[in-house]
Amino acid sequence: MQVRNEGHTVFFSGVLNEHVDLNNTEAALLAAQQSLTDKQKRVCLDLSQVSRANSSGLLQWLRLMKKIQTPLCYVRTPVWLVEQFNMIDEFFDGDVSVESIYAHFYSPENDSSETRLLTLGTDVPILENYRNYNASSEGSQLEPDFDERSYFHFISRHLYKSAPAE
Repeated sequence: MQVRNEGHTVFFSGVLNEHVDLNNTEAALLAAQQSLTDKQKRVCLDLSQVSRANSSGLLQWLRLMKKIQTPLCYVRTPVWLVEQFNMIDEFFDGDVSVESIYAHFYSPENDSSETRLLTLGTDVPILENYRNYNASSEGSQLEPDFDERSYFHFISRHLYKSAPAE
């Protein structure tokens, strides 16, 4: 997995698996932490270019996140990671929030699919449950290609951590 710093944001690409050397990741996170200002109080993690992860890579990742104890905010979160958020509560241990996520949508008009970036608190309201929520926006020709109750479940479980970043 490749790691690149840009100020307080750390960008990742590649695959998160058992072959990943997280020493570079730890160094990048600590460097990003040093660049934090009074205005930006969290290190942002952008894993949108990480194509997949396996259980060994996720376990290493969670151990590292616990070790560094830095305020974190996931941005441009890929679908595979949102699915992990819904299964593994440890992603939210410590001072962790989520700003934006990707989600799959379907267009019945032309039988195509599209992945869209959704900002929590703007595109997706912060709710205690999504039982009656419909992610289709009025006038949009796209339908969610996911079950909102399941896909947004991590938001309900971690309401106070799903607010937009400061």
